[in-house]
Amino acid sequence: MVAALGYLVAMPSPAQHDPGVRGGFQNTAGALQQRGIPIPHPPVISPNPTTGATIQANELASFVEGVLRAGQLEATCDVCSDMTQGSPVTGLGELDPVFPQFHTNSNGLGARHNADQCFSCHAQPTLGGSGGFLVPNPGQPKASPPENPMFRLVPLRFGKKNTVPSFEEQYGPIREVRFKYKPDGTRDGGVHQLWVVTGIKTDPTIKQCSIVQPDFEAELGNGNLSFRIPLQMTGLGLIESIQDREILAKQAATAQPRAALGITGHPNRSGNDGTITRFGWKAQNKSISMFAAEAYNVEMGITNELFPTATEEDPNCQGPEKPEPNDVTRTDTTDVINESFINPLHILADWIQFQMLMRFTDGPQPDANPSPSAQQGRQVFNDTGCGLCHTPQMQTAPVMNSAVLENRPVNLFSDLLVHHMGANLADDVIQGAAGPDEFRTTPLWGVGQRMFFLHDGRTSDLLEAINQHLSAGTNNYPPSEANAVIGNFQRLSAALQQAILDFLRSL
Repeated sequence: MVAALGYLVAMPSPAQHDPGVRGGFQNTAGALQQRGIPIPHPPVISPNPTTGATIQANELASFVEGVLRAGQLEATCDVCSDMTQGSPVTGLGELDPVFPQFHTNSNGLGARHNADQCFSCHAQPTLGGSGGFLVPNPGQPKASPPENPMFRLVPLRFGKKNTVPSFEEQYGPIREVRFKYKPDGTRDGGVHQLWVVTGIKTDPTIKQCSIVQPDFEAELGNGNLSFRIPLQMTGLGLIESIQDREILAKQAATAQPRAALGITGHPNRSGNDGTITRFGWKAQNKSISMFAAEAYNVEMGITNELFPTATEEDPNCQGPEKPEPNDVTRTDTTDVINESFINPLHILADWIQFQMLMRFTDGPQPDANPSPSAQQGRQVFNDTGCGLCHTPQMQTAPVMNSAVLENRPVNLFSDLLVHHMGANLADDVIQGAAGPDEFRTTPLWGVGQRMFFLHDGRTSDLLEAINQHLSAGTNNYPPSEANAVIGNFQRLSAALQQAILDFLRSL
């Protein structure tokens, strides 16, 4: 096991090196599970540092309900869930009743999907975080070492007969797959789900299902795959509360030093109202509501009011009783399955409740006692030019419906713009106004506890991630906008480079 997880400790160079996940591997999600410790739940938003306002009782109740909904393990049909829908799984051996691993307590899982519960892909360092490892044999007397949940847990859970593609490595990142091009040569760019429900043992209504996975290995060999890894859900309500004018003002305020370093950047924008979109690797999604609804359908195959059409409509794999759309505003007259119209916590569809969870989840918190090197690194980070794209702070709107969200700083370390990153990082996928080599500046808050970096999870070493931003121009792509800044970084002494790495791991 030590050898298998050796990559998690950044390989030291003679001088500077990535100190690794803050808190050490033993305090990561799956490692806690293996020791019989539940993964911490998402942190509720802290008091407003500007006004002192705290989350209201009704907001808190909705937040807690959102945690329960996001932890539900999905069955495929309305009548084959192990537990009453929307209930914590108590008394059946689950380590965390709100995050069950071998008893379903919801329904609607699509015939094609990437995961069967939200927190499978968002569990590090807390539920709602970024991608991490989970114990692959939940419910067994002796827990196995934690690993990528896409290696055994999700593809085989409940008897599913999936072949795990080579890019889902046992101790590698959780990877979602997009195809760059369609067979006719036109652009694709869409998600192609990894898993199918063929062979599942918990749904008697789809025994005739025989759909198969796409030929991922052939597409990989053809260079037609683009990978994405999960981003954290924490703090997204704060990011959504930032006005467009704040984003543009921060860009304008640094226009001169940006220009001197060859940094441009521009917003991705909604095709409908023209406002700035800001969620996802290419800032392709406008809101956390859209993110939640799209992920529910794309990642889990669960239809809803915003995305009402199933990604796989084979009737042999959907069952005769699955409603479509499946996840909608509840109108039941009783609350026997936690879907009553008269219970305010049960009216909202899951996808709406997810956005309530994200809206009131606190932003990632930095190390309360950073080392002297990390403290020095904050200044060097700015002096080097890193902060010109990774904008340290923005402010939420001055007046909002929620007092805890309004007029407060957001320490996100991102300008929320998209930038040309060159051929080295290009994924050949276009989303809105974000071109094939353009990506949103990833918010760095929480980076100290992330396990994998860059859009495809190609490295777990922060030093390598920084150097990967360097890319010369080619016939297909312009030079990376980060080249001058990376040049500044590489000219620093080993001690100052180390200070920046220590600073980043303190975030």
